[in-house]
Amino acid sequence: MADISLNRPHQFGVDDARARLEKLLTKFQASKPDLIEKITWAADRNSAEAGGKYFKGQFKLTENAVAVDLDLIGFAAKMAKGMVKDRLEKALGEEFPA
Repeated sequence: MADISLNRPHQFGVDDARARLEKLLTKFQASKPDLIEKITWAADRNSAEAGGKYFKGQFKLTENAVAVDLDLIGFAAKMAKGMVKDRLEKALGEEFPA
């Protein structure tokens, strides 16, 4: 079971939602290149795996929701769970407003 699991509904078409998810992950990687080492997209670009020193994550897109599952690695990352979850929820809210 993931340390952090978020599921956010959206009312965008799949193409628009995909662009928003790509923007979100690109922004994360640009802002924290020391933490986010790789992002690997599935062939259909409706899901991605991201990973780094302190986490492994899955980002999945459906036609009406985006889901995020993060596994935190190490004591320090687990101690920052609340902060990570808050930042992720905020970023999802910006890209996928209710």
